[in-house]
Amino acid sequence: MRPPASRAVWCYPALLSALIALAGCGEPPANPPNSAPAASPPAAQVAGTEVTLRGEVRTGVELGCLVLNTSDREYLLVHPPPELRPGVIAVVRGRIEPGMVTTCMQGTPLVVSEARTA
Repeated sequence: MRPPASRAVWCYPALLSALIALAGCGEPPANPPNSAPAASPPAAQVAGTEVTLRGEVRTGVELGCLVLNTSDREYLLVHPPPELRPGVIAVVRGRIEPGMVTTCMQGTPLVVSEARTA
C-alpha cells in the first residue's frame, strides 16, 4: 500500500483534467443561434427542379466524374451523353437532385435529360 502523499500525487493529473474539462461547460456559445427562419433555397437547388444551364464541362476530382461549371456554381453531370467532354461549352437540360448520393463529391447533382454543345 502506498503512503497517502504518493496517492495524492497520482490523483492530481486526473483532478486537473476533470477541472479543465468542466471549465468550458458553463460558458454560453460565442455566437448564439439565429432565430430567424432560414432562407428558402434558390429555385435551381430545389430537388426535382428542371433547369437549363450553360457552362464549361470539366473533369471532376474523382475518376469518371464530369462537372458543368456555370457562372455561379458547379453541377455534377449525372448520366451525361458522350458529346459532353472536358473543355466543351454546353447547354444542358436536367433535373436538380441536391440530396442524391454520389461518389463524385463535387457539385450539385444534375440528372441530364438532354444536352448539346454550344
